[in-house]
Formats: sequence, C-alpha cells, structure tokens
Amino acid sequence: MSAQEPRTWQELLGQLIANPQERARLAATIRVKPITLQRWAVGDSRPRIDNIRLLIKNLPKESNPVFMSLLVADFPEALREDASEESVYQGIPAEFYARAMRNLALTSRAIYHQSMQDLILQQIIQHLDPDQQGISVSLAVCVPPRCGRKVRSLREVGGQATPPWPGNLTRRPMFLGSESLVGYTTTHAHSSVINSRDEQSLLAVQWTEYEESAAAFPILLHARIAGCLIVSSAHKHFFTKPRLAAIEDYAHLTACIFEQEETFDLKDIELGIMPPYAAQHPYFADYNRRVSQKLVEANTRGESLTVQQARQLVWQDIEEILLRVQRE
Repeated sequence: MSAQEPRTWQELLGQLIANPQERARLAATIRVKPITLQRWAVGDSRPRIDNIRLLIKNLPKESNPVFMSLLVADFPEALREDASEESVYQGIPAEFYARAMRNLALTSRAIYHQSMQDLILQQIIQHLDPDQQGISVSLAVCVPPRCGRKVRSLREVGGQATPPWPGNLTRRPMFLGSESLVGYTTTHAHSSVINSRDEQSLLAVQWTEYEESAAAFPILLHARIAGCLIVSSAHKHFFTKPRLAAIEDYAHLTACIFEQEETFDLKDIELGIMPPYAAQHPYFADYNRRVSQKLVEANTRGESLTVQQARQLVWQDIEEILLRVQRE
C-alpha cells in the first residue's frame, strides 16, 4: 500500500474534506457542522450509526467502495444494513403475493380480516427489519360515523413490532385525528413521512415512546379510503426511498383486507382533534362492560345486535367523548 492510500475510513474522510467545498457539502447533507467532520476524521469523536449511514449515501460514488471496505472494522453493522437495503429494492417477494392470494381464496370470511392483517404485518416486519433493530407497524381504520355524519377519527386496530416495542401492539387502542400524521395522510390520501424528531416539518405529529421517525400511507380501495398503514422506527432517517416504495406496495396490498362498505369518499372525511394518546387510556378501561351493556339493552328492546355492531357503537361513543374532552 502506497503512502497515498488511506488505511482507515477516517483517513479517507480526511482526504475528502480537505476540499472546503466538499466539506461544506457533506456537512450540510448529513446535518452536522464542518468541524464535526474534522473531529471524526482525526478520531476526536465517533459518529453515530445514523451519521455513518448518511455518509455512505452522500460520499462521491468513486470513493464509496473504498470507504465501505475500510468502514467494516469499526461499523460492521453498516454493511449488513447496506445489504438489507439492497434486498428492499426488490419489493414484495413474489412468494408472499402468492401466499396472500391463497389466504384470500381459502380463509373463511369470519376469520379472514384478522388472518390477512396478521399475515401482512408480520411480512412487513420481516422485510424491513430482519435484524430486529426496532420498528413498529400498525393499521388505523376510519371509525364509521353515525348516520348523516362524516368520519371524525381513525382507530388503531392492530400492530406488531420489534424491540424496544412489545411484539404485539393490539392491546394499545388509540384514536387519531387531524393532530396526527395519520390524520394528514387520510385527509389528503397521500403518504406522509417525517424522518427525524428534529426535522422541521409543517406536518402534525404526536411522537410516542421510542419513535425517532415515522411514515403513514393511505389504504385505498377503488379510490376510497379505508385507513392508514403506519410504520415507525426507533432510528432516525430510516425511511429511504427503497423502504418507502416497499411500504407503499404493502399499503396497496393491505386494501384486500377491507370491504367496500368499510371505505369512504374523501369528501366524507372531516377529522376532529383527539386528545394526547396518554390522556385517552382511561376511557378504554370499561370497554368490555360497555359492549355487554349494548347487547343487553338491544335484547331488552327486542332488537337484533351482533357483537361486532355493539363494538362499533361503543367505539363511536368513546370517539364522541374524546372529541368533546378535547374541545373543553
């Protein structure tokens, strides 16, 4: 190896940022100060993995292979992530489409909704986070309004995750309105992404525990909206273009869970503002009692009411309470 060849990624970085223009460009692109790049180059400080990820993506193309080969000694996980990113480019595996279509064809209607929901959420987790670095994936559906009214909120109906989140998020009911990323996505039928808590954005968002970046994609069926697919990461800048493209494909596939009557025209969406997530929890405490009470009251009146219909009535009641609480 000649004296001119870098022996470490720090030396290569130092050579690149010796050019003041390149130093300024890199610093601006990865959102650090130029002096920070110099400290990394001389070993005075160590970049976080999200900084390394951005460096990899923004270095001159001719320098990238050498930088990656030198980087492996200090950041082996960066190479694993790069390989994982390549696999994301391929989109949804064909074999999973076949499995989903078999589920659609062969699963009874009574259990199909939950079965397909679990199948798709599990696949998204495996596809986007095979090393379990920390993502959560959930579905939020439009809460059917009472007769003559418009859709005022969405409700999370299920989710799965990798650590630091618990694996099953189905026991975390939550209403979402215009104050949320999901609300914006639903109102405009357009995907929304915020790649860092520190990112300046006009989009409304309520960050939950562990979230460092978040994306929401509308679930559309015949140009009518059923809800949103929500993906959150425990890391900043998780949502690269390949990952977003894959999530969009999964959002389209998720539409096959829903019936036409579970979807709404955009003109029928008029979301209200929901209280912060933590403030909602007490209102779910007596949910099962409320459902039982609806069934008993219907029976007393001699009316026929299914459990599913009773649940919907209770969710509508809770929605109304939460909207009123937020207004007061």
